[in-house]
Amino acid sequence: MAGAGILNPTLLEQLQGAALDEGFIEAGGVDLDHAWPIYQDHVRKYDDGLARGNAGEMHYLVRGRDRRADPKLVFPEAQSVFVALLSYRKAPAGQVDPSKGPRYARYLDGADYHDRVADRLERAVAKIAAANPDAGLRWKVCVDTSAVLERTWAALSGLGWIGKNTLLIHPKHGSYTFIGVVLLNESLDARPKLLPDFCGNCSRCLTACPTNAIEEPHSVDSRKCIAYWTLEKRGELDLSSEEKKAIGTWIAGCDLCQEACPFNSKAARAAALNPTLDRETEEGAVHSSTWEELEQESEAEYRARIQGSALSRVKPEMFRRNLEIVRKNSRESSEN
Repeated sequence: MAGAGILNPTLLEQLQGAALDEGFIEAGGVDLDHAWPIYQDHVRKYDDGLARGNAGEMHYLVRGRDRRADPKLVFPEAQSVFVALLSYRKAPAGQVDPSKGPRYARYLDGADYHDRVADRLERAVAKIAAANPDAGLRWKVCVDTSAVLERTWAALSGLGWIGKNTLLIHPKHGSYTFIGVVLLNESLDARPKLLPDFCGNCSRCLTACPTNAIEEPHSVDSRKCIAYWTLEKRGELDLSSEEKKAIGTWIAGCDLCQEACPFNSKAARAAALNPTLDRETEEGAVHSSTWEELEQESEAEYRARIQGSALSRVKPEMFRRNLEIVRKNSRESSEN
């Protein structure tokens, strides 16, 4: 019987193999029925965050609440969820030296992750469907923009735990990963595989946040978050002078709570010693940009630079707004 799984791989094993072939670093899955009691706890926590106003002006989180609470509203045939993780660059994006230029969240580097993750997942599942034509496999790929609780499904699939900064943390790869979800019309015969919460008594992410956006473990108030201010908030930023200073030189996004995490430090050291571990090494819109280049950049040049990248979420007027704040912070930092 020991070799039965090799000779006759299950649907989950086939999908995992196909995902790894596409460059994903980890993959797993779980059946909806088995996961439902635990999933409802996560939905209640989601509702609690909405009730506290933690979503800020991200109204899509409110509009998509019911779909997030019930995957069958997203894909009526859903019987199971397959989840895969794709690593992204662990080295800092932008300029680490504040006198030279701004910093960006690492995930913004390279081609838009929505397309990268979705295309690879689509190929992986289509490959398995083609290899099993009688199974009648149907699916829906969801990457970030679909109303699903990606981190919850990843945690239920054994791919990590949700840390105190509310991000999925894998014990080996940390949290610098994209999460891709596939809703399937077939059972994977998989129950939840919950990892221990290895955060333990560590509170480094809480203390690393300069705006105290992580009000308590596992709860982030987006209205205090640098990433929310620079990536999501439209119009003028109604911030105090202290809050603007706290942004530092983060012109788009923020990785401070991730940089403080020991699991990311471990993954970053491993990637530095062996660059092949950092599979996604594309250089894109945020790789290197100096203050002088950005100040001279026209709107047309900006649009050309961000085309096809996740930074395209930041409209020219938002980027110019952010640039004014972080450039002032850089100058004041140099003077002190």
